[in-house]
Amino acid sequence: LFADHPDDATVYAYRVARLDQGREAYGGTALRIAHVRVESQITGEAWEAMYALLYFGGHDVTCALRGWEGRAAYDRMKEELLRRFAHHSLADMVRGLDEFFPGEPFALPHLFLDERRQVLGQVIASVLDQHEETYRRIWQENHKLVRYLRQVDTPIPEALAIVARHVLEQETLATLARLDDGGGALPERAAELVREARALGLALDLTSARPTLQRALLGALDAVASEPGPERVTVVRRLVEDAGALGLEFGLWDVQNRFFEIWQAQPDARPVLAPLGTTLGFNLDADVA
Repeated sequence: LFADHPDDATVYAYRVARLDQGREAYGGTALRIAHVRVESQITGEAWEAMYALLYFGGHDVTCALRGWEGRAAYDRMKEELLRRFAHHSLADMVRGLDEFFPGEPFALPHLFLDERRQVLGQVIASVLDQHEETYRRIWQENHKLVRYLRQVDTPIPEALAIVARHVLEQETLATLARLDDGGGALPERAAELVREARALGLALDLTSARPTLQRALLGALDAVASEPGPERVTVVRRLVEDAGALGLEFGLWDVQNRFFEIWQAQPDARPVLAPLGTTLGFNLDADVA
């Protein structure tokens, strides 16, 4: 419901094959019914199941699951639940789930932590999107006042601080999302927004930009690996330095590991690579020379 998955997907240590599916949606609600086969990639044990997932909107999701009992039972359940859903009666749908799936249903708290956060992030984003224009209008109408209050050392009202933080945060994230996977400098607009937030005493949460920054850095390092010239090294150094100056996280450990692979694989290029190693926190003389 919240993300498209292929019919054959890997979920942690499990391979999940979707063998059949039925889905409908209306007015912010949705129903998905499926027959799946789950196989452990560690033990090889496999299990077939059928489920029905009902989305009421927002964070309200319920999922009922039972073991596979044959095609006839599955088709009967699927046809009946789709029929009830088509009548637009959620109460009737809930009764249907209880009839076909005895026992306690599953909900968002049963998801793995990362997936739960991802789903809730989408839910929150959807809620905020409905009011985004309002936030931006409030900020546009009051940003001069907010800056003046800061200049004269007067506390910014909490309501205005929340709006300012949200608008600056979202605009910064949108700007960073346009960063080229192949590297290049961070957009100057992102730096301007972060500096403005700092000047107002606001801390932005930019952790969701980490995957984008990491892809850009690893892509730039791949370019260095293919042709370790000074210009390409400078691109990576600038990205690292700019991200550090703005307090942006990018997965330093993974970037350091990739650099070290290049360092070991290309000893002739070490004079060119050395400045980048220093930027990444390596003690070249002691550790990697």
